[in-house]
Parts: sequence; structure tokens; C-alpha cells
Amino acid sequence: MITALHGGVGMLVAVWGAGLPVLDARVDLGPTRLGLLLLALALGAAIAMPLAGHLAHRWSDAAVLRVALPTAALLLAAIGAMPAAEPMIALAGVFGLCCGAINVGLTSQATVAERAAGRPVIARMHGFWTLGAVLGSSALAAALRAGGDSLLLLPAAALSAGAMLTLLSLRLPVGRTGTDPGGAADPDAAASADRTRAATAVLVGAGVVAAAAFVVEGAATDWAGIHTTRVLGADPAAGATMYAVFFAAMTAVRFAGDRLRDMVAAPILVAAAAGVTLLGFVLVLVSPTVPEGARVVAATGGWALAGAGTALVWPIVIGSLGATRIDPRRLSLVTTIGYLGGFVGPVLIGGLAAGVGLAGAMVLPAVLTVLLAAAAPPLVSRLLRLAPARAAAVTFDLPVLPVSSTRAE
Repeated sequence: MITALHGGVGMLVAVWGAGLPVLDARVDLGPTRLGLLLLALALGAAIAMPLAGHLAHRWSDAAVLRVALPTAALLLAAIGAMPAAEPMIALAGVFGLCCGAINVGLTSQATVAERAAGRPVIARMHGFWTLGAVLGSSALAAALRAGGDSLLLLPAAALSAGAMLTLLSLRLPVGRTGTDPGGAADPDAAASADRTRAATAVLVGAGVVAAAAFVVEGAATDWAGIHTTRVLGADPAAGATMYAVFFAAMTAVRFAGDRLRDMVAAPILVAAAAGVTLLGFVLVLVSPTVPEGARVVAATGGWALAGAGTALVWPIVIGSLGATRIDPRRLSLVTTIGYLGGFVGPVLIGGLAAGVGLAGAMVLPAVLTVLLAAAAPPLVSRLLRLAPARAAAVTFDLPVLPVSSTRAE
């Protein structure tokens, strides 16, 4: 169930990411207004995530998701039908509120599922998220190439994904949350709480590492298509295809990711991932300078490597956090900092693009990738040392079809 929710959310987000080049072409957003659109989204998410953590702890993750998922779909459908930039920007702020709540709810659900499974499963969940993004963006790109009207396609895609997500969320047990609500089933709960309170600085560091990774991912989600159309001169359908390329590479790595997490030490795996991501951004940066016929090819290779490299950073971070039995309120601290990188990063890229051009603005995620390679390995090591020895001993009332019942192979 949790895995299916991740896939459905990926499809919903694909309507946003792959649809941005279409919206830009329709109303001529440009770097400045597109930056404002993304800023509104970021502000909404920043407000929602801490609040969602408290609501999930008090009521349940399921209750948060049951409200946020259909509301997000309705708002995205309205954005896709807007004929002007200003109402799009206003609605994006409310859409951001829903996105923040969804991120907290899904992350808390994923951490408890991995603890209950007693083995790495989070990468596979995120693999289904990216698979949903690939399928959604590919279908949208194909419909656009066939001459479909974006005023109908974008709302229809958003509402279809929203209907599926609403049905899935109704099957989540209302009482299920990211921690044991009563505490009686976890004899180490008090000690775990003490460790978590003493590790606030480490939690903030985890959020910063995740934020750097999400800036890179956000660069692809919100700017890969625009970079393809405005910098490389390709058509909007090619821009939507570039989004799909990034997430196709990410999906492939994530489906192999849980096995990699079993075979390779997490700090080493994070450092290797950062190196692959950096190579990808080097290709993106040089793509405008190569011969015209090879520009899209070079950028495609760059975004594919960037997707492969960033695929495991967040699964490793939240898997390490889940082993510490962090509750949704404190998990929302990490989630807020991390996901804000994904929301604010594209805004910063937009600001840079207004001054130095979009091609030059891609230097920002490349630099952050270098910092990620330096900071992530020691941070992940510290998180793993905070985990209690019996991290897999807690059991939870999982649905019949969670990831723990099927193998990642």
C-alpha cells in the first residue's frame, strides 16, 4: 500500500514537473515569474511540513494523507487550466501546503515500514515514486507530441492521479503512525527519546544533507525541461522528455538500491553517488557549447547521470533516521529542512538565471554536489551510531500488501 502511494504521488508530481515547460510556453512565464511560482510553492511547503508532523503525531499519517492528496490533485488541475501567470502563482502556494503535508506523511510511513521489515526497503518505495514520475511524464509528453490540448491534458492527468491516490489513502489504517503511539511495545522508547533529544544537531545536519540532494533533484524536476527548451532550443515535448530521462535513471538505481545498501557501507555509497551526480552536471553545463546536433544528447546523458547519482541519498538518510525510531514531530524537522532544498533550490536557480542565464545557474547544483560528497558520509555514519542495537525488533500493524511482504529483487 505504501509503495503504491509512492508511485501515485510520483505520477501526480510528474504533472507538475513535466507540465512546467507547457505552462511556460502557454503564458510566457520566463525565469522571473517562474521563480515566483516556485517560491510560492516553497513557502507553502515550509509552512505545512512542521504542522503536518504535529498532526501526524496527534492523529495519524493516514489522516494527513487523506486530506492532502485529493486537495493537491484538485489544485494542480486548476493550475493546469489557468490562462495567466498570476493565478498560477497564487494557487502554487496552496499546492505547496499540500505537498509539504504529503512529504511528511509518506516519509513517516516509509521509516516505520523499513523498521518493521527488518531490511532495507525505502529505496524500492522511492523507486516506485520515480517510476510513477517516469510513466506520468512520458504519457504527458506522448500526448503533447500527438497534438493534445494542454488545457485539457494537464487537468485530466492531475485528476486521474488524484482519484487513484484518494482510493489508496482510504485503505491506510487510521491508527498507523511513524512511531508506536502508546510506547508500551517499545521497551527502549525512553532511551531512544533521550538519544534523539541529544542528537538535534545531527538531525539538522541530516536535513542539510538532504536539502543539498533535493536542490539537485529540484533542478531536474523544475528546470531540466526549461533548460532544454530555452537554452538548447528544443521543443516543449523534448523538455517533458528530459524530465522523464532523469527519473528513468533514478528509478533504475532505486530498484537496485536496497541491495546496494546491503552490500556497500552507507557512507561510501553516498560519496560514490555524489561523484556520479557531479559528472552528470558537468555534462549539463557543457551541453550548450557542443555542436548543435549533439546538445540535447549531451544534456540527456548529463541528466541521466544526475538522476542515477541522486537516487539513493534520501533513502539512505531516512533509513538511518528510521533506525533511531524518530517520531513524526522530530522527523518533520529533517523533512522540512530537506524538502525545502527541493522547493527553495529551484527558486535560487531561477534567481541566478535572471542574472547570469539559466546555463550559468546550473553551477549551483554542481557546487552543492561537491559539498554533498564531503558532508554526507560522516553525517550518515553519525546517524547510524545513534540507532539502538535492536532497531528491527519493533513490530507494527502493517497492511496485507506492504513492501515487507514482497522482495525488492
